[in-house]
Amino acid sequence: MRLKDLGERGLLARLAPLGYPEDAPLPPGDDAGGVWVGEEAWLLKTDGFLYREVALDGMGPFAVGWRGVAATASDLLAKMARPLGFTLGLFLPPDLEEAFALELVQGAAEAARRLGAPLLGGDTNAASEVALTVSGFARTRTPLPRRALPGDLLYLAGDRWGRVGAAIRAHYQGRSLEAFPAIRQAAFYPLPRLELLALAGSLRGSLDSSDGLAETLWQLSELGVRVDLEALPLLPDVLAFAGSEAAALELVLYGGEEFEAVLVVPPEGEAQLLAQAKAVGLPLFRAGRVGEGRGVYLRGEPVPRRGYERFR
Repeated sequence: MRLKDLGERGLLARLAPLGYPEDAPLPPGDDAGGVWVGEEAWLLKTDGFLYREVALDGMGPFAVGWRGVAATASDLLAKMARPLGFTLGLFLPPDLEEAFALELVQGAAEAARRLGAPLLGGDTNAASEVALTVSGFARTRTPLPRRALPGDLLYLAGDRWGRVGAAIRAHYQGRSLEAFPAIRQAAFYPLPRLELLALAGSLRGSLDSSDGLAETLWQLSELGVRVDLEALPLLPDVLAFAGSEAAALELVLYGGEEFEAVLVVPPEGEAQLLAQAKAVGLPLFRAGRVGEGRGVYLRGEPVPRRGYERFR
């Protein structure tokens, strides 16, 4: 079967178990993988992309390098693991200007610094176009898998929901973001949230949202549950950019690249979760709950499964 027929999700389902240890702290195919070292889980995540696929209009190499570290760190933090360091794999055309490569790495180094972890070198390769891989490692005593039970509550962490989708829409429509500085900031310099680590004891599960909220919730539903959304965060600038509530909801559900977390909370842990989030200044939005069945619904209406998927 060709990859364009199989799709990224189908390919990952076949690849993820290969060589994966049976006693790993997270199941194969989760946001990160790892091994136990004593009583701690040491997690590793690698992410990669072509420069031209992520560089929005006005985004230079510094922001793209930053974004690479953000993508990797987001997966680790969603598993309640504190990043310890990052490495880069650079693929660069021989005629590329040195200043471009320096800015790319400087952006990655600054994002890593903001996350309290160093940039530890990596590898350089000649290529026909610019591409980047980022690996990050982290550790935690409480690795948090993708997990949900009927009756659990769903919370969305952070404030980039819909904003990154708006920036991506602006890129393809040739629209200026001059009047929307928070939207531009969310897309150009997203920083995964170390504050998530304060919530570990109140959660049943957690997922990184990079593939788009709808796709992330469908992945949660694949665990054998139904996801019922009661509401979604509609930020004023996203509403203003979109022009209508329906268009804003589309950006929230299908934007992607937010590098935020979807949190699964047992009902008895809700009060503690809210207190912990308030103490560390982490924005939370209660979006809905988990039930018996399968599928994703918003106010009773099915949410189509769409999101970023390579090879298709």
